[in-house]
Amino acid sequence: MEDLNIIELFFKRSERAIEEIRLKYEKLCASVIRRIVPDPRDIEECVSDTWLRIWNSIPPERPESLKAYVARISRNLALDRYDYNNAEKRSTMLTEAFEELEPCLAGGGEFEQVEKTGEFRIFINSFLRGLNEETRAIFVLRYWYGYSLSEIASELGVSEPKIKSSLFRTRNRLLDAMTKEGIAL
Repeated sequence: MEDLNIIELFFKRSERAIEEIRLKYEKLCASVIRRIVPDPRDIEECVSDTWLRIWNSIPPERPESLKAYVARISRNLALDRYDYNNAEKRSTMLTEAFEELEPCLAGGGEFEQVEKTGEFRIFINSFLRGLNEETRAIFVLRYWYGYSLSEIASELGVSEPKIKSSLFRTRNRLLDAMTKEGIAL
């Protein structure tokens, strides 16, 4: 079923909408979650919570891309579960990826204000659009989907050193762009 038809089912409050979205996007949803929280019980719970969150948000939301909407909600729920599971301990590749971005995302003052107003989302989307396709894919696979360096290299058919180098240069470009916009610390 087409995404627009599924969204219309949500607007009609038809329970069939949940079944259709589950059939179409359950694998994507589980994949996004699995990269953040590997425990099968957490994955199952986050997938289930994703459908509930979507049911409660459509309407009034009318997402332009249902696939991206499902991935975003799945990711946010998985990150919440990750935070809950790791409240007093640090581990995993995801922590490593976030630590790489820490100089760009260190909290405080002006950055927090920009983040709250939604300006950062606009800024980061613009920054990503300015990257070439391969660099953007590397950045998104690492910092949005939580892929390891070896997984990215395998996915894109390039070497790990190239991935490392690209991420390093892109983080520096991001920090420079943030400084120019006055949102870096």
